[in-house]
Amino acid sequence: MKTYLDCLPCFLNQALRAARAAAEDETVQRQVINAVAKMIPELPLDLKPPELARQTYCIIAKITGNNDPFHQAKVEANNAVLAIYPRLQQIVQDAEDRLLTACQLAIAGNSIDLGPKFEYGSVESLINVAVSPLPLAINDYDGFKERLNTCQRILYLGDNAGEIVFDRLFIEEINRVRKLDTYFVVRDSPVINDVTMDDALAINMDGIARVVSSGSDAPATVLSECSSELQQLYRSADIIISKGQGNYESLEGEAGNIFFLLRAKCSLIAKSLGVNVGDCVLKQQGK
Repeated sequence: MKTYLDCLPCFLNQALRAARAAAEDETVQRQVINAVAKMIPELPLDLKPPELARQTYCIIAKITGNNDPFHQAKVEANNAVLAIYPRLQQIVQDAEDRLLTACQLAIAGNSIDLGPKFEYGSVESLINVAVSPLPLAINDYDGFKERLNTCQRILYLGDNAGEIVFDRLFIEEINRVRKLDTYFVVRDSPVINDVTMDDALAINMDGIARVVSSGSDAPATVLSECSSELQQLYRSADIIISKGQGNYESLEGEAGNIFFLLRAKCSLIAKSLGVNVGDCVLKQQGK
């Protein structure tokens, strides 16, 4: 997905939020805003938004000296969802279609995002969504389930802290349906509230999947910036589960049997998908 003019003020807004999280000194915060504002006229719009966002967060880290401004927020998000994990498991166990419900929960978990400026409420509110799941505005569940019956390897591209606990629930349910060779991908180093190896280990993702780094600090899976190991896993995967907006922005139009799971949290993503802002999506690439 290309970058649009509408993305540019979003980069600036994200820079301000990150600068405030990274440093209390308003002088430093102003330096961040000035630097990002200076960069914006030179940004090539033919690149994908996560590629440009990566440049923004590199500037923030360099000026503030803080390369993980949302660390505490990530820890709190992971702990908050872990605390309600037994309730999530019960919701899945009581469901008529357990796999579908676990999938819907994973999509609901995509609400936890410090990037887009869009409010979805507390972690507790996600439980209310889970009990009465929002409809899928794009529903390629049948295609996913059919593909699951014949595949051997899944590459699951993680997105955000907190959300990763919902991913764990979904992967556990996939394993119950059919034991597969599952890889869960994290960012190589901190960026926004995206998942890293530390987050995966904190919620015991390594107990149900092989956790691997993308080899990149981009807030998405930008294949050209990923390690050769990740690129090989990508090519060999029977199913690629792509979580969140960033991964959609970086992988939309790429080859591969990709299933995008996300909530549309900005008008550009919603327009690209043909849905409304806030809608839940399970979309198979190419359909």
